[in-house]
Amino acid sequence: MSVLQKVSRTELARNTRRVLSDVQRGRTTLIETHGEPEAALLDIVDYRILRAVVRYYAELPDIDREVGLTQATVKAVDDPEARYALIFAHYLAGSISLARAAELLDMPWLELRARCQRLDVPLRSVPGDAESAAADVATAAAW
Repeated sequence: MSVLQKVSRTELARNTRRVLSDVQRGRTTLIETHGEPEAALLDIVDYRILRAVVRYYAELPDIDREVGLTQATVKAVDDPEARYALIFAHYLAGSISLARAAELLDMPWLELRARCQRLDVPLRSVPGDAESAAADVATAAAW
């Protein structure tokens, strides 16, 4: 299945359930009128990831790479978008690994990795140090 589909407004009206099902499975959908795109539908997790990445690069928060990010800190954030922003800020700053980000998002590591690849979110392919590598192994073993 292609990651992008184009549908007319009429097709969307006739096949809303199918289109939304495709979107929920990670297939971004462009809604067109007379062949011109008017809107895009994407999965809510993809939306939150994109917003978090844009927010990180727009604000470049000051994050101590040595401190990391605790589960308690993440759980204290009620708003899902703010939670994604916090986790991705730490990931993009190098404070946590992608595996740790997935754990904090309660998502399988491979799913988060696939989403990041599809959305062109920068991936760090190796841990920064031995401790991070050990934490990644522990996270993978837990899943």
